[in-house]
Amino acid sequence: MHLSVFLPSSRLVVCCGLSLAATQAGAAVFTVGGYPGCTHSTIQAAIDAAAANGAAEDEIRITVGGQPNQRLKVSGQSLLLSGGWSGCGDGATQDGRSTLIGYAVVNTNPFGSNTVLRISAPVGAVQTVTLRNLDIRDGNGSLVGKGGGIDAEGAVRVVLQDVGVFSNKSPAGNGGGIAMHGPASGFGGILELHADTRIHGNQASGKGGGVFLERATLRMRADRTGIDGNDAAQGGGIAATAGSSVYIGSVGEPEIQLDASGAAIVGNAADIGGGVHLDGNALFEAYELRLSYNHASANGGGLYATGGAQVSIGRDYPSAFAVQCQGDGCSRIQGNQAGNGCPGTGGDGGGLYLDGARAFLSQVEILDNCAWGSPALEIWRSSLNMEGVLVARNRLRWRDGNNNTARQAVTFASRVGDPQATASLAFATFADNVEAKPDGSTIPADAVSQIRNDDQWRFTVQAMASADPFPVSGVLETYGKCNRLFVPASDFLDAANGDYRPNPQGHLVDTCAAADLTYESRDPRLVTRCIDHPRPDLRGSCDIGAYELPPTVLSDRIFADGFD
Repeated sequence: MHLSVFLPSSRLVVCCGLSLAATQAGAAVFTVGGYPGCTHSTIQAAIDAAAANGAAEDEIRITVGGQPNQRLKVSGQSLLLSGGWSGCGDGATQDGRSTLIGYAVVNTNPFGSNTVLRISAPVGAVQTVTLRNLDIRDGNGSLVGKGGGIDAEGAVRVVLQDVGVFSNKSPAGNGGGIAMHGPASGFGGILELHADTRIHGNQASGKGGGVFLERATLRMRADRTGIDGNDAAQGGGIAATAGSSVYIGSVGEPEIQLDASGAAIVGNAADIGGGVHLDGNALFEAYELRLSYNHASANGGGLYATGGAQVSIGRDYPSAFAVQCQGDGCSRIQGNQAGNGCPGTGGDGGGLYLDGARAFLSQVEILDNCAWGSPALEIWRSSLNMEGVLVARNRLRWRDGNNNTARQAVTFASRVGDPQATASLAFATFADNVEAKPDGSTIPADAVSQIRNDDQWRFTVQAMASADPFPVSGVLETYGKCNRLFVPASDFLDAANGDYRPNPQGHLVDTCAAADLTYESRDPRLVTRCIDHPRPDLRGSCDIGAYELPPTVLSDRIFADGFD
């Protein structure tokens, strides 16, 4: 399911070295600084001049260095704000960044704001504001809850290219770094984060320490982008509500890239949804994402989704337009924490917490998350599809006695009166999930709460490998084919060092017939499923568990050990 919204960006043809050069019909370049040839001494004066110049998309060039006490307003105009210029005359080059610095205190006027940059579009208008080679810092949102660094309202497309947004605050509301408020109907607001853009160290008292979306869309490139170190009550990194969308993947240029670094939502904190908080039918679709080391004091260390939200995390794009990461760890939910310790005395859903939300998790490694209960995933009255997922080394709190609530790595829960929920587990691996005792020792944790078909939950399970205890009502084969329990460490390549790919000499390789299985994606390392390896098949050409043995890697070991 592809949730993104795409608008082609306008193309600017800028004639370098001219302080008022034509770029497109009627467009102009204005320059800001204290150098000879600069057209303006302040950024706001240049913005006002651009507004008076007409509807064309003007460019404002800002000389390198700090620009303090900024409280900028862009209204009803399309604009390019570019920083890092060496000067204003002929031969000026763009060598660095300019820093737009806000006021140090919150504006006491309840109708005012010390937001660094406010952007608004009149009803019925659509505009694009592009920011390039800028840092935006030390903004303070208004007492009515506007964004701290950037606040955009209406049918606005805001594009950030090589931009940092950091150390901003929304002390009375949402969007510490950036707040996007789309119109009640029609074209919604769009925020695009292109390469070399980072949202860092922002704070909000409400939702969205880094980014807040209301009837708006965030589009984030899966290459050199990060939302990290932000803090809020809900959604330390991102909060999306009121039908908003988050799309992480192929955004900006080039549309196809095979050596990307991926996107990161890392080290954010909140009461609920340390990394991400979704409600109000929000959509979240992410490719090549590291959702790691976020912390929720209550539930959902990595991500919390409720209110009809939909979550999709994977690696295989639905089209050829793919920004693909290389190497290990390109798609991970890792090291997130829910509660007051690791594990502490409270908090569920260290990695993900879903309540009334739909989720499709594919080609993702859920590792090293921590919570009192359900350290990998807790899901209520929802539907879940997992394909090609590793769930390993997650830690929950051991309890003395019969308190078994959320006492497994993945919990499927329901309340009285909830409609029947569904879960599909395909090509999943569970291993080395543990319960941690107060003395520091551990015991194996159950992989999941009991698999069963009743009026609360209905399950299908196929090609699943579990080294952890795996509770099931009845015979596992009644839920699907080619599952393996009690998998020994020797069936993995190097479990002791965290490598849960199948051992060529083990019992996970060529263990199931392709005709017995259904699948949509490659494995977490983008290896095609059901490769017939050069060894006698056990039951077919498909490997079971999260990973498929690559067609060439380790083939010498297979022959050397006499399998073929």
